[in-house]
Amino acid sequence: MKTSIIILLLTLFLVPVDYSGKIIHVMDGDTFVLQTSEGSFKVRMDGIDAPEKDQPFGDESKKFMDKYLYKECLVTVKGYDKYQRALGVLFVDGININLLSVQEGFSWHYKKYSTDKALSDAEISASKEKKGLWVYPDVMPPWDWRHRK
Repeated sequence: MKTSIIILLLTLFLVPVDYSGKIIHVMDGDTFVLQTSEGSFKVRMDGIDAPEKDQPFGDESKKFMDKYLYKECLVTVKGYDKYQRALGVLFVDGININLLSVQEGFSWHYKKYSTDKALSDAEISASKEKKGLWVYPDVMPPWDWRHRK
């Protein structure tokens, strides 16, 4: 009986949950605050990693996300990171913005935490087509940028 309850609780926490609302603040190219009818919370976009604010193309990546401020959206929350931010996929007008960000070269596929083939393929295409951040010849992923400091 005790094991069944533990398994049930673990299953409940692993099931993605959808939240409808509006983005009320954009921190950077992969983090924002979502306002719902129940309150607001920070969301880290799942499967992607955008340039840091002080990194080349960081401003452009944030501006890409600023386009979605105050728009109706849906966020599918898949879990939480070590900073207690929700890990989510953002949809606006039915478009997967996480994927679009990678397709347009505003972020990388965060392979350390994601095996999503669509994100991987999008990064390869954006790189080949020199989209967004890929115009820089020696582009450095944010995980390397953070560790060089």
